Amino acid sequence: MLQNQSQPALVTTNPIPDPAIAIENLRQANPDISFIRLQWVDYGGVLRAKILVIEQCLSLLASGKSLHAPPIALSCAVDGSVLPSTIPIGVCWLIPDWSSLKPSVIANTITVMCGVAETTPSCLTSNGDLCPRQALVKVVRQADRDWQLNFLVGFEVEFQVMKLSDCKEEGMVPYSRGLGHFAVAGLLDPCWGYVEECVLKLRKLGVHVDGLHPEGQRGQYEITLGPLHPLQAVDQLVLVHSVLKHTFNAHGCMVTMSPKPVAMSPDQMNGQHMHISMQPARPDQEEQFLSGILKRLPTLWPFLLPQEVSYERVAPFCAGDFVGWGTENRLVPIRKIKNSHWEVRSADATANMYLALAAVLSAGLLGIAEKAPLEWPDLSIGAWPNMTLDEIRAQADPLPRSLEESLSGLESNFAGLDSLLGERILQHYLDLKRYERSRVGEMGSEKARNLLIELF
Repeated sequence: MLQNQSQPALVTTNPIPDPAIAIENLRQANPDISFIRLQWVDYGGVLRAKILVIEQCLSLLASGKSLHAPPIALSCAVDGSVLPSTIPIGVCWLIPDWSSLKPSVIANTITVMCGVAETTPSCLTSNGDLCPRQALVKVVRQADRDWQLNFLVGFEVEFQVMKLSDCKEEGMVPYSRGLGHFAVAGLLDPCWGYVEECVLKLRKLGVHVDGLHPEGQRGQYEITLGPLHPLQAVDQLVLVHSVLKHTFNAHGCMVTMSPKPVAMSPDQMNGQHMHISMQPARPDQEEQFLSGILKRLPTLWPFLLPQEVSYERVAPFCAGDFVGWGTENRLVPIRKIKNSHWEVRSADATANMYLALAAVLSAGLLGIAEKAPLEWPDLSIGAWPNMTLDEIRAQADPLPRSLEESLSGLESNFAGLDSLLGERILQHYLDLKRYERSRVGEMGSEKARNLLIELF
C-alpha cells in the first residue's frame, strides 16, 4: 500500500506546513481518535475512502511515501461496477489536502479530502489530469491569475427522510411527514429534532450554517450553508452530507438528497442549489460571466444533472427547462440575487460538485475571455407582463430533457470547456456516465431509486 515513490504533486489552496502536527493537535483535543479517512469523490459523485490507523498515517508522512489505490479510483459507476475500458495496470495516488483535515462525526475518526493522481504503464510520471478536485483548484487559480477574480460559493442542501417499508416490495418510503413551506407545524415532526441535532454537530465541526427550515413539501427540509472559497465550500458540503447520513442512520432512518426519492409523488424532489458570488463586482465582467454560463448551459447540464432521474426536475421552480435568467426569478435556471451573485438552481446532489462547479466557473470565465455580450433578457418580475410563461418558453432555447440528450450534446461540442478543464477529463466523464447510464437502466427503476437514496 505504501510505496517508495515520492508523493505526486497536486496544487492545493492553503498548504499545511506540517500535517503531522495538525494531526497530533486533533488527537490531543480528541484522545479517542484512532483512524483517518482519506476521502475522494469519484466521477459518479460517490464519496469513497481508504482508512488508515493514525500511527500508519504518521509513518507515511514521516517517510514521504505515498498512499495508493487500485486504478479504479475514478472509474466506478454508482452501482460499484468498473468502466470496462479501465486498464487494470498502474496506480491511483491519493494526495491529501491537509488544509481539509477535520474531525469526523464518528468519534474516533478524522477525515481529509484527497486529490487523485495516476501513474500508468504508458506514463510513469504521476499527474492529476483526471482529478475533479484538481480541476476546480486550477480553474479558481486561473481566474485569479488572468482576471484577478475570486469567488465565494454556498449551497442549499435539500433533503428528505426515508425508512425501509414493512412491505419489502415498496423499498424506501417517506418517514417524516412534517408540513413544508416554513410551516411551524412541520417542526412538530420528530425528525425535526434530528435535523437540529445535525446542525449542532455541524457547528461544532466548524461548518458555516446560515439557517434551516422545513422546505417545500411534506417531510422535506433544507440547511443553508454560508459562502466559502469554492474548494472549501465543496469540502464543507461533503462533510454536511456525511453528518446527515450518519446521524439519521443512528436513529434508524435514512436521510437522502437524491433528486427524486419518492417515485409516485410528482412534487417530492430535492435540488442542491449553488450560490456563486464574483469578486470584485465589475458590471462588464458580471454580464460576460453570466453570458458565458447561459451560452453553455446545455453543455453544463450533464455535470449538474448527472442521473436520468435528475431530469424529472427539468421544470419551472426546479432546475428550469429553458435557457434564461431573471432577477429573483425562481422559474428559470439562473436566479440573480444581486450584482455578481447568482443562484444556479439546476444542480442536484448526484453531481460530483468539484467537477460541476469547475465546469460552471469555466463557462463563466470563457464568457469573460470572449467579452460575450449578454443577449438574454432579465426575466424578472414585471419585465414580461404581456407574455405568459409558455410564450416565453416557446421563444427560448430548450434545455435537455434526458441524460442521453444531455450527454450527446456534450459529446458533439465541448463549447470550449476543454480549454480550461482539459479534454481528458471531459472524455472520461462522458465514457463513465454513458456506461453508468446503461448499468442503472438495467437495474430497474425501483432498485435504482433505492440505490440513489442510499448513496446520496
